[in-house]
Order: sequence, then C-alpha cells, then structure tokens
Amino acid sequence: MQAPPVAASLPGPAAPRRSPAQVTPQLALVLAGAMIPVRGPEQGSTELGRDAPDCAHVPGLADLDQLSRRHAELTWHAGMLYVADLGSSNGTFVDGVRITRPVQLWPGTHRLWLAQEPEAVEFVLVELDEYGAPR
Repeated sequence: MQAPPVAASLPGPAAPRRSPAQVTPQLALVLAGAMIPVRGPEQGSTELGRDAPDCAHVPGLADLDQLSRRHAELTWHAGMLYVADLGSSNGTFVDGVRITRPVQLWPGTHRLWLAQEPEAVEFVLVELDEYGAPR
C-alpha cells in the first residue's frame, strides 16, 4: 500500500475573511451523529482523540484503536480555525493529504480524517445557527 502524500499546504477554497468586528461563528465537529463543540478563540483549543475530554461524550470513540489518545487539536489564529496533528501514530488528514503542520479548516471547504483509509474516522465541520443546530 502506497503512503498518502504529505501536505505542505493545501489548495482549495479559502475560508471567508471576517473583519475583527464580526463575531466568530459557532462551529462543531460531527461524528456518527454526535456533535463536538469547537471552542471559541478565547476558550483555548479543542482536542480530538480517544482520551480527549472534548470527545468523552462520543459513544465508542474511546474504543477506536486507530485514534491516538491525543490525536489532533483545533485552534484559532487571527480569526481562522486550524487543525494540527499532535504526533499521532496514524496521522491527521485534510482532503486526503496527511498534514505535517497546522492547516486551515472551514465548514464546507475541507474534509478532516483522523487516521488513514480504510480505518479513517471522518469528522464533518459544521457552522451552528443561533439555536445550536447545524446550518
């Protein structure tokens, strides 16, 4: 099996630019029907993995051996959301490319997997409306 390409930077549509006066949108990751809220810029990072407190409520996630205990994290920088691998065994992938440094994410523009196919665990990044439901 050939190893997937490693990303230096990923092409694709840029996330919408927001002025500092605009409110940061509420985002969440969806996995098998469970939502993992993405912390806002002032709230710190959102950690993903088998033992990540942010994922503790997701049924069965702790039993997935293809995920590292601390696999990846989402952080905000200059109003934009980034994902970074935390030295996981099976890698973090954006649009099918293994990342080696933080990569920008935005709902509807990129696909996020933890581990590689066929054991990959796909997370869908969504924007939430004012009621906390995906748009």
